[in-house]
Amino acid sequence: MTKARVLLADDSVVCRNVFVILLENAGYEVTSVFDGQEALKALRTSPFDLAILDNEMPNLDGIGALTELRQFLPDLPVVVCSGTVTSDHIVQYRALGISDILTKPVDPRTLREKIARVLALRHAPAPTHSASGLPRAADDAPLPSPLIAGPSKIAAKLSSDSLRLRDFRSVAIIEGRHGSGRFELALNAAPVTNSHKVVCHATEVSAAHLDELLKPAHEQHLPPFLVVLEADRLDLPRQALIEQLVRGRLEKHADLSKRLRLVLCAQDSLCDLHFNEYLLMRAMATTYRVPDFSTRQEDWVDIAKAILRRASSGKDSFGPAALKWIDQQPWPGDYMQMHRMIELARRQAKLTSIVSAMHLQLALAAEAECSEPLFHDMLFHVHSGGD
Repeated sequence: MTKARVLLADDSVVCRNVFVILLENAGYEVTSVFDGQEALKALRTSPFDLAILDNEMPNLDGIGALTELRQFLPDLPVVVCSGTVTSDHIVQYRALGISDILTKPVDPRTLREKIARVLALRHAPAPTHSASGLPRAADDAPLPSPLIAGPSKIAAKLSSDSLRLRDFRSVAIIEGRHGSGRFELALNAAPVTNSHKVVCHATEVSAAHLDELLKPAHEQHLPPFLVVLEADRLDLPRQALIEQLVRGRLEKHADLSKRLRLVLCAQDSLCDLHFNEYLLMRAMATTYRVPDFSTRQEDWVDIAKAILRRASSGKDSFGPAALKWIDQQPWPGDYMQMHRMIELARRQAKLTSIVSAMHLQLALAAEAECSEPLFHDMLFHVHSGGD
């Protein structure tokens, strides 16, 4: 397998030497240079998979180098690694399209994990679209959720949680308040192919409705992936019914029980509600919390870019002023509202494929009154048995 090629620009000899050793030990081919000018020269003459830039460098700093390289390498992943990045710098870097920001001194494991994640996203298969019109990834890998985008510790933990979620075998619990994106994180844990994904509100759980939802799994011989929303509203009889389904004690679905994967989405902690003990025990090691969107301001720009990239299959982009507006906006809503706002703004910008700050402002004003089903409404409709 060909090694990924990484360009490192840092005026500190010590930092360069340490980074080169760490990255080469991780299996990358590394070229190190002194400043932004040397970085641009290297990027113009040789192909690279990733660039790591210091912020303060002689002759040409990180922002100057990134501004120029975006003229000829608009899609190259760039990670900024520095101890001198201010909030103003972050706005500028995000407007120029960075993959991540790392603060020196960098923990070696964090460095390797971040670089691996950025490169994995770069080489991920291009998205296609399902018969329903919803984007999907090729083969058996889901598209990364915009929820995991961003440089914060919260984003890093959500990214790790989303990977672990893909490997759970029976029952998982995802807690988070309305609009946190817990539904999307739940569906993102399911394989894109070779499974039957179904969604059900807690108040709709019944033996008859489960029969209806799981019928295609029987007919197509596919393992079912069931998401129950608002699980904290499940009364005792419904909890018992789901327990019987998981245990394989519902005669109609006994053959599915060993292949069934269940995600319970709840606003409040199910442990605090004296929930069904069997289900809690099965989910003991796979319980996750999605934080409120208001705590993720550091990630808003990256999340917005990921939403737009997914909604347009990479065809549309934000103008610099739009990214600055998102970064400085005292956002009044949640993840779902941001998703809807960006979809509406994209429709307004369809003639140019560039979403401006004005498009976003108009879309934000219109979002509350919009009754047209958009991305998450379509997700629920498709997986809850809708036509």
